Amino acid sequence: MILFHRLALLAIAGLVPLPAAAHIHLHPDRAQPGQVLDIGLIVGHGCAGAATTGLRVAIPEGLEAAVPVPKDGWQVSAAEGEVGWQGGSLPDGTKASFTLRATVAAGAPGAIAIPVIQICGDRETRWIGTAADADSPAPVLTVQPAR
Repeated sequence: MILFHRLALLAIAGLVPLPAAAHIHLHPDRAQPGQVLDIGLIVGHGCAGAATTGLRVAIPEGLEAAVPVPKDGWQVSAAEGEVGWQGGSLPDGTKASFTLRATVAAGAPGAIAIPVIQICGDRETRWIGTAADADSPAPVLTVQPAR
């Protein structure tokens, strides 16, 4: 019990890292209409401790001609409205980027939520929430007006 309190105090003081909120992040996370973009889907953890073994991305309205960029050790797939990577293994706690190449549509909305399903063996995490307080929010690409 004393150890727990000491760790809690150290965490509050910032001396012991606490687990970060688990999300899929985009890099870059901003674009302009008409821009051809390599969007990195950055994964930094598995599913409840299990290694990531696949990623599926639903291509939202606002992104056109989307294709997965090959990644060493992974097979890519593309079907109408969806792309994916499978067959690899990304250990829990290891960060990696999966690249989606797409064109931002001329009339794209100001924010494009990109639904992602992270597969970890027989488990999955559905990063599809669109509300600001969603437990598993979809990563968002912010579309800025052309300059």
